[in-house]
Amino acid sequence: MNEAKVPGRVVQRLAMFSRGLRGKFILLISALLITTSMALGWVFLVREVRDEGNKLSQKGTLLARNLANDAELGIFAANRETLASLAQKVLKEEDTAFVAILDERGSPLLTQSQSEFAMPPLSSLRESARGEIPAGRVEGGEVRLYRDPLRHEEYYLSRFPVLTQKKRNVGEEIGFLPEAVSSAQGEREEIGSVYVGLSTRGMRGGIRRLERALGFATLVVIAIGILLTVLLVRIIAGPIHQLVEATRRIARGDLDVLLHLDSQDEIGELAKSFNQMTLKLRKSREDLERTNLQLEQKVQERTQELEEAQNQLVQVEKMSVVGQLVSGVAHELNNPLAGVLGYSQLLLRMDLPEEVRRGLDKIESEAERCRRIVQNLLIFARRNKPQKRPVDLNTVLESVLELKAYQFKVDNVRIERDLENDLPCVMADDSQLQQVFMNIIHNAQQAMQGRGSPGVITLRTRYRAGLITVSITDAGPGIAPENLTRIFDPFFTTKEVGQGTGLGLSICYGIIQEHRGRIWAESLLGKGSTFCLEIPVHPEEKIIPGTLSAPVTAPRGREEGAFPSPGADSGRILVVDDETSIVDILCDVLRMDGHQIETAINGRLALHKLQSQPFDVVISDLRMPGMSGQELFRRLREIDSGLVSRIIFTTGDVASQDTQSFLQESGSPYLQKPFDLNEVRRLVQTILSSRRGSRPDLPVILPGGSRDRDRVS
Repeated sequence: MNEAKVPGRVVQRLAMFSRGLRGKFILLISALLITTSMALGWVFLVREVRDEGNKLSQKGTLLARNLANDAELGIFAANRETLASLAQKVLKEEDTAFVAILDERGSPLLTQSQSEFAMPPLSSLRESARGEIPAGRVEGGEVRLYRDPLRHEEYYLSRFPVLTQKKRNVGEEIGFLPEAVSSAQGEREEIGSVYVGLSTRGMRGGIRRLERALGFATLVVIAIGILLTVLLVRIIAGPIHQLVEATRRIARGDLDVLLHLDSQDEIGELAKSFNQMTLKLRKSREDLERTNLQLEQKVQERTQELEEAQNQLVQVEKMSVVGQLVSGVAHELNNPLAGVLGYSQLLLRMDLPEEVRRGLDKIESEAERCRRIVQNLLIFARRNKPQKRPVDLNTVLESVLELKAYQFKVDNVRIERDLENDLPCVMADDSQLQQVFMNIIHNAQQAMQGRGSPGVITLRTRYRAGLITVSITDAGPGIAPENLTRIFDPFFTTKEVGQGTGLGLSICYGIIQEHRGRIWAESLLGKGSTFCLEIPVHPEEKIIPGTLSAPVTAPRGREEGAFPSPGADSGRILVVDDETSIVDILCDVLRMDGHQIETAINGRLALHKLQSQPFDVVISDLRMPGMSGQELFRRLREIDSGLVSRIIFTTGDVASQDTQSFLQESGSPYLQKPFDLNEVRRLVQTILSSRRGSRPDLPVILPGGSRDRDRVS
């Protein structure tokens, strides 16, 4: 079975070889050499045969003519000896096979031949045999190629007639004496003929030797030609084959292939061009791979940034929901806190035992603490546009520390304050600065987690040359020098995955830049970090009119002499609130000042009472079931514009944008829950004292009784 496959494999390899450029070159040039050599050999051989035949023909013609001339006397005298002598001379010539001399009747006078040749029949010599091939006619005779069918011999047969001179007298017919005429002028008479046959055996032998020589020479030429062709193919097709293999490798993506050809001809130039192309392709692929890698990195970075931005958006949305939740919770907390503070203040006015008074003092101070915490939460959670006003940075820092107090206690973090007294205010947005301080302090707290020993955060404030500097120092591990210049870049974070978005410090940087300040970090590895902020102080800047955002106030103690003597004016006051505790405390306080009090649990009931009887002052909550304080205000504005100017609003939700917009639009004074009862009494007395004249600018009463004196109603 294997033996049967061998020819098939050979044929397959030959077919593959013939399809290749090398095989085509070798086969084509070899065929051309063989064809050309054989054609040239055949032409040369034919010409040689013709030339040799002509030589024999000419030789036979010459021998036969000479013999015919010499045999005239022997034939005329019928002298056989003379004829034999002449025939022997002819037979001595090379290639002469036989000689025949005939008389005029065609009878043989002499026939002689060489020993190795047989004399052909005379009848075949005399007759023009059909098989004879005429070689040509010559003057006085003829030459034929004679083939002896019996002995398979070939002869060049030359026949010449033997002529003699016939004498006649000139002028005898006209009576002149007879005169002999020369042979040239007389008539010649045929008295016989001679045949000379030259054998082609010697010529054929020479031709065969020539054929062998030509065949050998042709084989040598073909072999040399094929060898040279193979060498030429190796010179030409070899580099081309290398080029093809290199091209295939390049097509497979292997660009490390280079052609090493030292040839200076066109193939060498082609190899150089190919190598240059390969190097350019390699460089292009490297550039493309580098570009793809950069693009992949950028795509990964952008994808990560998008994911982080999406997470940040989700976080912002959560914070928005948390802000709304905080706003609602603060409103719900402010109502009971208002009752707690109000009743504690009322009870403290009474004559009570010292132990009870000390307990009431604690209740009031703790309620005041809760009020400040809720207030700070509202400021931190609000989403209004940045509004700059005079801000005490020490107060902002204290508000942040108060919000983080519980977490500091849990994480064993101690706060060291080095705050400069009488620090001038800066024009800033207090909620944005609170966000900056909250972020930096929170980062410091996280940096010290897990270190075992108690952590220390040091806060310093200084005022120098028109700049307030705030520094926040922690005892954490510090920041690496290579990261120190990148910590304010968006999405850059040194925290673990899931613990930071890398946006906090970048937002802080933007806020400080917006306040025309500067923020930077200083750190040593293993020795903690310090974040420094510089904010300029510009006394010439004015307060933005209509600002409703309450500044953050520092914790304060209960005022001594809380309830001054009631004013001379008294009036009818309508208290509108759905919280019974707030209604009760307001009724008790205002009745102590001699006022007549009516109450309503919603705006609809209040509107009915206002339409049925006169009132000097209306104290109304903003958020109530049924008809809100805002709707009540709009209805009263349509009915009695004079009463609209004597409305005092109370609210526990100043963080709401809708609430702030309404209060700004109405221009009415408001009290933020939980409020100080002394401020309620003073505001009521101010309105009552101005009811007979034009209403003066009314102050906005802020949490804890502080006044926003910069707000213009």
